[in-house]
Amino acid sequence: MQRVLSLMIVGLALAGSVQAQSLTKLRVAYDGYSMTSAPLYYAEHEGIFKKFGLDVKPAFVEGGSLLTQAVVGGSIDIAQNGYTPAAGAAVQGADIVIIGGISNKLPFQLVVKSSIKGAADLKGQGIAISRYGSSTDTAADFALRHLGLTRNDVSVRQLGGPATRNAALISGQVAGTMEQYPDTGQLETQGFRVLVDVTNLAGDYPNTSYATSRTFLKKNPDAVEFLKVKEAPLAKAAYEAYVKVYPDDLRPSLPGIGLVLAELARHDAKAGKLKPEDMVDTSVLDALAREGFFARLAESH
Repeated sequence: MQRVLSLMIVGLALAGSVQAQSLTKLRVAYDGYSMTSAPLYYAEHEGIFKKFGLDVKPAFVEGGSLLTQAVVGGSIDIAQNGYTPAAGAAVQGADIVIIGGISNKLPFQLVVKSSIKGAADLKGQGIAISRYGSSTDTAADFALRHLGLTRNDVSVRQLGGPATRNAALISGQVAGTMEQYPDTGQLETQGFRVLVDVTNLAGDYPNTSYATSRTFLKKNPDAVEFLKVKEAPLAKAAYEAYVKVYPDDLRPSLPGIGLVLAELARHDAKAGKLKPEDMVDTSVLDALAREGFFARLAESH
């Protein structure tokens, strides 16, 4: 628990030792409500951003691909985003770089209505994701391959955020949806079931990164440095799911990014020509480590 809380505290508080008298406004956004959003909520609620001289009010952008566009377009400074959409944009030459990571697994479940018992029952049915090119889209591919199905066997529908996807499943518009805990747990309490858990199935394929533009990072090096779950059983389920996902080190996983590029290369040959190192900048995290920031944080918790 201590390790997770430490990560939650650090999360997006990659502000280093900024101690300015006036707060620096930082536009930060995330693409989904899950346990990986906890560091943002926690840091804002506890005033950690302000402690490091930052004025941060996390904003929600529906879908990783849209959030990536916001970073590239300059309307967002730092995004807590999926590795897949961020890497996909970098492959196409966009000004985006991964500066940290908080989830080195792909913690999605294919949640289906109770009548779906296997692959045969899923054929011809609809599966909800957030946006094409998002982490939910990639997770759907892993789930379908595990079931021996292709995208042609089902209807993959981009419906936006978890609330919309869950509503579509509950109303019967789709037979399944790609979700994370605690949403998965909530759906299970309503009679739906997990058909495929992608978390371990996808190996070390990473999910959540911190991404920004190289332009912003270069100009603002000093500035780049809770879930409201009321039901205790859901919170416990979410914790148990994510304690296996949070890494000990916030540096992006280069092997994991290699897996992302390999997956992207299935549809885009350009991805096969990039190296993981080409899309990562850990200078801020390296500086914090040298300053003893993480060591002090561990001692205090």
